[in-house]
Amino acid sequence: MRKLKLPGRKKTKTEKLTINLTPTEVGQIDYLVERGLYTNRSDFIRMAIRKQTESHAGDISQFLAPALPETDRMRYYGGLGLYRLTRAYIENLRTFDAKVNIRVVGALSIEKTITAQNLREVMASCKVHGKLFADEEIKTLIKEMNAH
Repeated sequence: MRKLKLPGRKKTKTEKLTINLTPTEVGQIDYLVERGLYTNRSDFIRMAIRKQTESHAGDISQFLAPALPETDRMRYYGGLGLYRLTRAYIENLRTFDAKVNIRVVGALSIEKTITAQNLREVMASCKVHGKLFADEEIKTLIKEMNAH
């Protein structure tokens, strides 16, 4: 099997979420922070989220696992974390006349030099759980692909 060069991961900032808690829940968190068990409320919430996502790691791994074995003509790209789809990778797929299934849990950044037409030529599927950084035309293309 010929090897394709994979684009690298991309660093990104944290995402701000707003949650609603009861006064009792907030009080419990504040007490644990005051006792020094957590640095602050955000630290507590991040730790609680990590614990829950770890308990569902099998489900996430199943989503990320390729449905079929990778071949010269069908590739899989993505995983858990922050990924960047580059023009060079797209061109490499075109050179090999290959299609790609993209699955990301985290963030996917698509270079601005990649057009929706470029992606149509090489992308078999794309599902991003998290944040997608791309031009509106590409976001629309991916949304349409997932609507079917």
